Order: sequence, then structure tokens, then C-alpha cells
Amino acid sequence: MTHSEAQNQEQEQERRPVGRPVATRGRNPLIAVAALLGFTSSAVTFMLTPLLPVLQREFHLSVGDVAWVLTLLLIGGGVSTILLPRLADVLGDRGAATLGAALLATGMVIPGISHTFPAMLIGAAVMGLGSAAGQLGVGVLRRHLAGSSVHTAVIVSQVAQAVGAGVGLVAGGLALSHVSMQDFFLGATVVYIAVGVCAWAVIPSGRRSGTAAFGIGNVAGLVAWIILLLYGIKTAGSDGVTSAKAIGFAAAGLAGAAVWVTLEKRSKAPVFHLALLKSGTVSRTVVAGFTIGMAIQSVTFLIPFYVQTPAAAGYGLGYDALDTGLLLLPYSLLGAVAGIAAGLVGARTRPLLVAGVGASCHCLAALILILNMSGGASAAAFVGVACVYGVGGGLVGVGLFSSIQSCVREELTGMGIGMIGIIMTISGALGPAVYSSILQSRSVAALPGVPAEDRFRICLAVAGACDLLVAFICYSARRGRVPAVPVPQPSVG
Repeated sequence: MTHSEAQNQEQEQERRPVGRPVATRGRNPLIAVAALLGFTSSAVTFMLTPLLPVLQREFHLSVGDVAWVLTLLLIGGGVSTILLPRLADVLGDRGAATLGAALLATGMVIPGISHTFPAMLIGAAVMGLGSAAGQLGVGVLRRHLAGSSVHTAVIVSQVAQAVGAGVGLVAGGLALSHVSMQDFFLGATVVYIAVGVCAWAVIPSGRRSGTAAFGIGNVAGLVAWIILLLYGIKTAGSDGVTSAKAIGFAAAGLAGAAVWVTLEKRSKAPVFHLALLKSGTVSRTVVAGFTIGMAIQSVTFLIPFYVQTPAAAGYGLGYDALDTGLLLLPYSLLGAVAGIAAGLVGARTRPLLVAGVGASCHCLAALILILNMSGGASAAAFVGVACVYGVGGGLVGVGLFSSIQSCVREELTGMGIGMIGIIMTISGALGPAVYSSILQSRSVAALPGVPAEDRFRICLAVAGACDLLVAFICYSARRGRVPAVPVPQPSVG
């Protein structure tokens, strides 16, 4: 055997799952809890999305002000994506999943007790801190389910999140037609407490992995520059890109990122193994995650504002939160179906190819909507677009997460989730900031604060350009060798 062949074999062994335990709680309960985590955590974001225009009217806010709810949810999600999956790697899946559910419950109870906009902002941030609980199902199944595979774990997680998105879209509007917003949040609190109890009861405790350690300083540094950058991005959306405050925070975040990357390369217990980025597959997956995260916000942020615009503006459908949720329901339902198909196809071909097809669907949906808006978009047009967006979202989600999971060892499952999740979080926060800035740049005559219709077309064109970039990145990918990463030794004593 040549030296090159021996090296390749060693690298393959490093990436191969080792010592997969047989689930002591049974196959079905584990799958059910993994699906429950994905379902309930995804419902949070999509539950709040149709409520943004309601909050805008109720608290007399601008589009930029109410966008802070989604932005703080995403910022909290960025921190969550760093902490929860890696805590699962280091301390065990049970504790991380229970903590995630507890944070979601806490985020719900805050606006449930105090019906004020500041309380809504605080609650959204705390909800975000628990939102990555949905991705923990991947690690739960990879590590504790006998005979499971990367594709099975990703399919269960992504499909559950797609279904949760559909329920979330409808739940908010449906509940508000019968109960107050405070009662709605208090009821959701009870649901998330029950989820935490189920996670603790079913998921095996597991053992601490000595090869999955990370330093607290590394995590704190990553969280710090992520928050600075996201805050700068959001400030640019509300105050303008030339705002000194926005530039200052964004520059501080980028400078912090540069310092963090330098220190991370030298760390013996890194949060992310940056050596993986030397792989074309990994680097393309990360870049695709960045661009698609912004594109996805065109569905969750732009469409609710458009369809809830009153007819007096000369466009819009005058829908309420429930109508908006029902309109977007095909997005989540077809996303679940497409996620299953993506997992089956991705097991036989390159996952990035699947993601590229999904990005192409997103681009097609944006183009269809732009053309329809020129003549006054109807409800039927939005339903059709939601279907295309849903297929694209399901393909992209499973494709990207399958791609990154195929590049990391089983005990570093959380690292793989975090590498994609944090990139999608940054671009997801960038989306509302960019879109709200564009929407506020021109208003309907005699209706201050109501965006002109052509602003929506500009936003969709930006999202479509991101989709095209993702499609090109994914289609041009080639199957390549993943660089080996060092295996840290457990500390002694």
C-alpha cells in the first residue's frame, strides 16, 4: 500500500461513525422525540412571521421597528446554533435538548406575562436561544439509533421542521381569532415545557466525549463577534447603510471575526475545525448556506407584509394573520415532501446537486412573483409561488445539511450543524435588514410607512440573485476528498 493510499484510508476511518450504540429507549420513541424537537422549534419562527404586521399595527410601529422581532429571534438563533449542538457533542444530547426546550418556554412566557413591545423583543431573543433545539435531532439519531444513517437523521429533522413551519404559520392567526395574544403565548409555554419533559425522559444521557471538547473562550469570542455583526446589519436596515452606528458595529464584528479565526486556528479545543474549509465540498456548502439563508427570508418576511397590505394602497390582499398562514401553508407541506425526496435522492448522488436544484426552484418562484406583481398579484399566484418555494426549501435544507454531515465524524455532528446553521443565521438576519431598508426607501403616496409595490419587486430580485449564486456553487461542485482534522485526546486528570 502506498503512502497516499494509507493516508486516504486513515482519513476515511476518521470520518466513519464509530461505536454506534444501540438505542436503549427504543427506535420509535427516539425518532418521535427527534421529530418533536424539530417540529416545535421550527414552529416558533413561522408562528411569529404572520404576526409581524399585526404587531406593527397594534404597537404603531414602522416596518423597520417591527423587523427587530425577527432579527432578535435570528440573533438568538445564531447564539443557539453555536451553543446547543456543541453542548450536545460535549455534554450529551439529553441535556442540550432539554435546555433548548426550556429556553423556548421561557421566551414564550415573557410576552405572555407582559403584553408590551419590549417584552416581545426580549421574548423573541430568548426564543432564538432555544431555536437550534430542532437540529439536535440529527445528533440524537446518529448517536443513539442503531443502524441509522446521516440521511435518515437529516430527513427526520428537516421534514419535522417543515411540518412545524406549516403548523406555526396557521397556529398564530388561528389562535388570535379565539384568544388574546397573551393567552396564546402562555398556551405555547405549556407546550414547550411538555417537550422538555419528553426530551429528558426519552433521550439517553450518553457519555461526555473527550474528543469533542471546546474552550469557553472560543465560544464567547464567536458569540461576541456574531452579535456585533448582526446588530450592525440590523441597524443598517433601520438607520441606513451610511449610519455611523451601523458601520461601527459591523466593522467591530468583522474585526472580531478576523481575530477569532486567527485564534481558532491555534486552539487545541476549537469550536469549528477550520481545516475542513480546505475541502471544496465543505467550503461550497458553507457559502451556499450563507446565500440561501438570505433568500429564504423573502418568503417569511416579504410575503406576509405584501398580502396584509390593505387594498387602499393599490396592491395587496388585505389579509389577516390567519389568511396569511393558510396562504403559505403549501410552502411547509411541500417542503416536507421535498425533504423526504431529497434525502432519498441525496443518498444516491451528491447532496450539493440536490441543493442546487432547490435553489433553482427558489429563483423560479421569485421570478414568477415578480412577473405577477407587475399586473397585481392574486391569491392564486401566491399559492402557486408558495408551492415552488416549498419544494425548493425542502431540497436545499436536506441537501446542505446532508453535505456537511458527510464531512464530519459522528462525535462532531453538532459541529457540522453549527457550521451551516451559523452561516444561515447571519444571512437570515441580513435578509430582513436589507429588505426593510429597501421597503422603507419609498412609500405609497398619501400613505406614509406603506412601501411602494415596486420595492417588493426589488427585494425579490435581490433574493433571486442569491438563489442563482447558490445554484451555480452547487452545480459546479465536484466530489472531493475531505481534509483530515486532528483528533483531540481526552484530558487527563
